[in-house]
Amino acid sequence: MKSNALLPSLILGLIAVSMAGAAEPFALRDGDRVVLVGSTLIEREQRYGYWETALTRRYPDKSIIFRNLGWSGDTVFGDARAGFGTQADGYRQLKDHVLALKPTVIFIGYGTNESFEGKKGLPRFVKGLETLLDSFAPTQARIVLLSPLKQENLGPPLPDPTENNKNLRLYSDAIRDVAKKRGHRFVDLYDLLSQEKKPLTDNGIHLTSDGYMRSAVVLQKALGCPNALDFGATGDQKRIEKLRQAIVAKNRLYFYRWRPENETYLFGFRKHEQGQNAREIPQFDPLIAEKEKEIAELRVSAARTPEPKAEKKP
Repeated sequence: MKSNALLPSLILGLIAVSMAGAAEPFALRDGDRVVLVGSTLIEREQRYGYWETALTRRYPDKSIIFRNLGWSGDTVFGDARAGFGTQADGYRQLKDHVLALKPTVIFIGYGTNESFEGKKGLPRFVKGLETLLDSFAPTQARIVLLSPLKQENLGPPLPDPTENNKNLRLYSDAIRDVAKKRGHRFVDLYDLLSQEKKPLTDNGIHLTSDGYMRSAVVLQKALGCPNALDFGATGDQKRIEKLRQAIVAKNRLYFYRWRPENETYLFGFRKHEQGQNAREIPQFDPLIAEKEKEIAELRVSAARTPEPKAEKKP
């Protein structure tokens, strides 16, 4: 009887421990290699760099490398990466690119494109996400799963997103369940960003520059980061903006490195025409390394507390 009487207390204790563990702040470590993979939400972040800037500035004394492998229109099955090949080729490219970077942290943002299949497509999506996570398992990376965004209702002539949002909610919940099952971090951008009062997108789906800036604050808070960097409120805009611009420039160079515009001629079925130019692609590496050095210097200055302005004498 005594053991049965203690059972509720033990259960409550276990729940409390579980909740405390889930609430622990997410932190990056010295030497981390962070890979962002997903569809349009991820790819477009490299153009603006607000997420990466916020996380980089948080650790001025740590050497952390970010690589963006986002691909607009992509799915957990690698559809958009297939090029002239099959879906299997696209998935292989997705997996191989991630594994080759030897990440210690992976941010994964899928579900938007898959949600257009509705409820009937949900089981296939969950299975695909599970398979993708299994493929990344050899890295032993810490995983952060992001939900898709809630579609904004910007009014006519854009369509009413009510039905789409029902599906997006289903897929967001499914991602949460997978994260919980596997012990991964989950960030519910669907709910958190829908609380913003001003529009974050230009078409209901794709974040604007301002949308990425404001979502960076939400992302930090969702990760449990104390003193989240608010780009619009900080008193040291110039240093932080200089860091952001260096990050954007680095991302652009890396994009040219792993996704050259004339890839078909360099590595594909037309490489017999210009394949000799493929030797130029590794020449981006030293350029990227130089930008990384610049970022390392700027993250220190961007983290400094701005000096108070001298008061003017009357």
